[in-house]
Amino acid sequence: MSRGGAPAIADQSALSLLLKEPRYEVIPVQGIEQKVAALPYGATVTITASPKLGIDRTLDVSTALAARGFHVVPHLAARMVAGRGHLERLVQRLEASRIHEVFVIGGDADPPAGGYADAGDLLEELAGLAHPFVRVGIGGYPEGHPLIADDRLLEALRRKQPFASHVVTQLCFDAGALAEWTRDLRAAGVTLPVVVGLPGVVERRKLAEISLKTGVGASLRYLRKHGRQLVTLARSRRYDPTSLAEAVAGYADDPALGIGGVHLFTFNQVEQTRDWVARNARVLSPPA
Repeated sequence: MSRGGAPAIADQSALSLLLKEPRYEVIPVQGIEQKVAALPYGATVTITASPKLGIDRTLDVSTALAARGFHVVPHLAARMVAGRGHLERLVQRLEASRIHEVFVIGGDADPPAGGYADAGDLLEELAGLAHPFVRVGIGGYPEGHPLIADDRLLEALRRKQPFASHVVTQLCFDAGALAEWTRDLRAAGVTLPVVVGLPGVVERRKLAEISLKTGVGASLRYLRKHGRQLVTLARSRRYDPTSLAEAVAGYADDPALGIGGVHLFTFNQVEQTRDWVARNARVLSPPA
């Protein structure tokens, strides 16, 4: 495989392996618990946090789903945490619900609720507390950030690496760019496993509706920047992630990249995304 070239499209077994233990991201709007119930028992579900819905809503949904037997990963948004006492109360609540993994982000609250300007600030504070988290995820931007220079993003990853167990990438529609970014991370000394953020089977109307209602706009910001994908999405009723997932799977067998699974942005299209995973993971399923 050349550094700049695309890999061969993965065969079905490689794609199945990539989708063996997917993470399903959901937005904690009213009724989401019923939608998540469609997932297999014990599935990993990550719960977003936004200023519009509030961090308490994230924890409410997280604790409810944990009680139903799901492996729950709440997002802790640094700019939504008011201070050390608030963080301690959040940690205590998660510990009481036997939640042992979190995903720490900077968040969009402006101005910040307290003294934490970014994820690095919160991670450093968290490291000084007794907490139950055996896994801590952080975010990565394979195609950059509209407001932060690439060198600052890399320095932020280096700062956060000692406190984290893995990196989850922001939504990306370009497997080649993802692979190139991951190689650059390794060259810069960032060794954390990379969990690839992929879109689920998302209705374009629902994608726009949920993004506008909750302030989750990363995918729309990407699509505005990449007009060709926007045109393609607009012509179809749903986005089908199969070809993108196949391309990512073609890179995932390279141990030097350290790709360790997928994080599916469902935009609450949980059942459709679950069915897509089931179809493409069938090779690993035992015969009926």
